[in-house]
Amino acid sequence: MYTHIVSFKVKEGEGITFVELQKFEELTEAKPAGLDHFHIFKDRNEENRYFLIEYWNSKKDKMEASKEHHLFNEHRKLVIDQKYKTFECDVII
Repeated sequence: MYTHIVSFKVKEGEGITFVELQKFEELTEAKPAGLDHFHIFKDRNEENRYFLIEYWNSKKDKMEASKEHHLFNEHRKLVIDQKYKTFECDVII
């Protein structure tokens, strides 16, 4: 299983908007082929910092090249202040 992890900072006061946007996307869009599940974590130590962890069946399934992903990212850019780092991992246990 392939895991894609992104950390980023949400604009001041937009944390709820970001979470609502993610939930709206989850409820209104069909789950992309190959996506097993995802989680969103909020950092306890740094205000407005979040982590998006996606679990894919394989790296080739990752949806970043899709038209839908680019459209969603355009909407999400409105609330994202700073993207930190991206990590690619394989699930061991």
